[in-house]
Amino acid sequence: MNLFPCTLVYVDPDARPGANATNRDPLSYVAQAVCLNKSLRRLAMPRLTIITNAPDQIAERLENFAAENRPAVMKLDGTIQLPKETPFYAAHFKLDLMDQIAHVLPADGMLLLLDADMVALNQLDPNLIERCAEAGLGVFDISDQVFPAYGSDRVFADLEIVAGRRFSNPRWYGGEFLLATPAALSRLVPRARAGYARYLEQIGSVAHHGDEAFVSAALNGMVDDGEALVEVGAHQAVGRHWPGNIYRDVRWFRCCSFVHLPGGKTLLEEEAHLVDFVPDRFWRRVRRAHLRGRARHALKKIARVLRMTPLAMLFPYAMRHVKG
Repeated sequence: MNLFPCTLVYVDPDARPGANATNRDPLSYVAQAVCLNKSLRRLAMPRLTIITNAPDQIAERLENFAAENRPAVMKLDGTIQLPKETPFYAAHFKLDLMDQIAHVLPADGMLLLLDADMVALNQLDPNLIERCAEAGLGVFDISDQVFPAYGSDRVFADLEIVAGRRFSNPRWYGGEFLLATPAALSRLVPRARAGYARYLEQIGSVAHHGDEAFVSAALNGMVDDGEALVEVGAHQAVGRHWPGNIYRDVRWFRCCSFVHLPGGKTLLEEEAHLVDFVPDRFWRRVRRAHLRGRARHALKKIARVLRMTPLAMLFPYAMRHVKG
């Protein structure tokens, strides 16, 4: 299969910034995409394509980077309309991207949809790619992170509201990674568009916003109707890492093919301006950020304990003298 790596950079200065955005410049994602492209090229993978509604602005920003590090640029034919204050506003347009790519990919091509705030650290396993191609879809199941954080009943309810049906075993899929053949996209996109219409009608009653809600609903429907898909996270094709997270040992992520760093956007933007992408150097910076995150979490936990503990329990000797 010929992989087509791409990422969405949707530019709308009037829209609500992404929930994890640290840079209010809507074009900051361009630098992240440059870093991602450098990491792909180091592994001899195909050049990244930025798919965007603002190709001229993207091309102008790319002039700040060495020509060999620049991703390709493709115009997005966007059709989605939704309130600009919607959380994760730009991510909704991934549905338009998938629809567009489904019509231009050759039969032996395979979409590799990635978020810009990612890096490629290791080659994708060819055997895994082959299995995804046979099934049609390779997806990233992040239910183990989403269910504990929001409560499985709430997540199930959102998925079933969007889908308009009950699922036998609801799962939540991350939007940062998707492997899909054109044939699978032609089945996925109509389901996701139907789910998007219901999502928009019920947007005030669902807790989760963004492409993951209606794409996950579509994928769950496909599975319940007998479609096959490959879950790639267990194969370490991709991992989502936050600085300081403790749900998984940080060393696990170093062995992943792709790492999503939603809390590391500034680091990625700095890396984009360096001459080469050097995985060991990059990972040292990720580890330092992780340790700082662990320290921040520890300090916050101590602060919560101090706020909840009566003064007399913290300083019993002093309080006895005050009372005396």
